[in-house]
Amino acid sequence: MVFVYMSKILEGRFHLIMESRNIIYILTLVLSTLILSSLWDSGILNWLPRKLALAANGKDASTISKATQLSTKEIKDGVYNWISGSNGASNPPLRVILNVNNTIKIKNPTDTKHELIIDSGTDVLPSSGDINPNSSGQLSFTPNAIGTFTYHCAYHPYTMKGIVQVVTGK
Repeated sequence: MVFVYMSKILEGRFHLIMESRNIIYILTLVLSTLILSSLWDSGILNWLPRKLALAANGKDASTISKATQLSTKEIKDGVYNWISGSNGASNPPLRVILNVNNTIKIKNPTDTKHELIIDSGTDVLPSSGDINPNSSGQLSFTPNAIGTFTYHCAYHPYTMKGIVQVVTGK
């Protein structure tokens, strides 16, 4: 009888110890994720490969290469807009990720050529090059500064324009 009683006491202590270890383990994971996230956002960990930093931060590494879909549309005779591939908005704001290769895929179903240019403030502006009528093109670039910039069409700068927001990879 004493043996059974002692075994129940020891079993209870064992479960208590295991529950304490699980709580400590969970707290450690939460704190390390918060610390890594803060270090990444502050730029201290920017030297790490992005996949490693995202994986260490518990984020999905499949979102590393960012692709945006745009299309062109003739609104009325000779007036064109960029159209979002995700929600159909005209001249949508584009969100791109800092220090990541961002690709903007463009469909041009119109009967005139277009060229997407990002006004990044650098000597060489990111450009899609000419996108001929009824064809597709793309613009790929890796922004190295956070901020808000503008984009436009080289051939229709007054009606095909919008903003580009460069953000950290949160």
